[in-house]
Amino acid sequence: MELVVVGINHKTAPVELREKFSFSPKEIADANRLLKANACLAENLVLSTCNRVEIYAVTGHDKDCVDAIKSFLGRFHNMNISDHDDRFYIHRGKNAVGHLFGVASGLDSMVVGEMEILSQIKKAYKDAKSSMATGKVLNRLFEKSFNTAKKVRTETFIGRGTVSVSSAAARLAKKILGNLKDRMAMIVGAGAVGEQLIVYLRKNGIWSILVANRTLEKAKSLAERFSASAIGFEDFKSRLVEIDIVIASTGAPHCIIRKDDILSIMPKRKQKPLFIIDLAVPRDVEAEVNKIDNVYLYNIDDLERIVDENINLRKSELDNCSKIIDAAADNFMAWLVREKIKDEK
Repeated sequence: MELVVVGINHKTAPVELREKFSFSPKEIADANRLLKANACLAENLVLSTCNRVEIYAVTGHDKDCVDAIKSFLGRFHNMNISDHDDRFYIHRGKNAVGHLFGVASGLDSMVVGEMEILSQIKKAYKDAKSSMATGKVLNRLFEKSFNTAKKVRTETFIGRGTVSVSSAAARLAKKILGNLKDRMAMIVGAGAVGEQLIVYLRKNGIWSILVANRTLEKAKSLAERFSASAIGFEDFKSRLVEIDIVIASTGAPHCIIRKDDILSIMPKRKQKPLFIIDLAVPRDVEAEVNKIDNVYLYNIDDLERIVDENINLRKSELDNCSKIIDAAADNFMAWLVREKIKDEK
């Protein structure tokens, strides 16, 4: 048996391609089950975020299943995988272990040191376990990744002064619109990202915030915790007339804001600037929206260009982080060798 990772991320492919291989929350369970049905795989887990799509797998005896994993990705998304083969990376054995530990610790993130990724990995692990797709190897691997991430976080300064995707979005809004006091914002999508966004918008002086979500109760629950206002998903487009900042982060499989939607409201806004950040993958906002006068659209990849004033401090900690991760990977591989010996007896 061999541990492998097949993936694509923000370093190897733009959002236009990543979104084509992404899995919606509703697709994850089916994806894990279909992968497990592949005779090559003893265990598997699908991790799909705005910045990466990765498949972690334990192969069967004496089988190399990288091609099978890539073929699955192509079939599931109706894509010719060979057209994008150079965008995918493959890690095996200790390199696969070290890769996961680095991802969980925030070292492979768009903003080095951010920890939003850890909660996303925990969710992916929970989903895979629920689908009976993991076993003793991936269960131990992911549990160890959480421990390693905590060790990196507590024993180094990698997290000092970090800028998360949410805080970067708020910072970009301030850069474009200037003083955010008295501005009105709307968050479309009431997940964890939406909650973090409200925190950062509040810090930047925005108190008038609307929350829209397909499930109104979730919108109300989030709004009540932060003294915001909840609206029905079907109403969010009509409210765009009065909004200064829109931040979209839904799990919709298609665009929910199109060019025609924005064109129709701009005369009513008297051409007042509209700032939109699309944090979703697949994207929530049609790219053509950015061609409209006085509309400023940014996607998840644009946030990478935001300068982080503490990046040098965090990079100086990378060696310390790498030592922790390398030691943890060695320990895991020693355990894996012992398990292989047991299986062979």
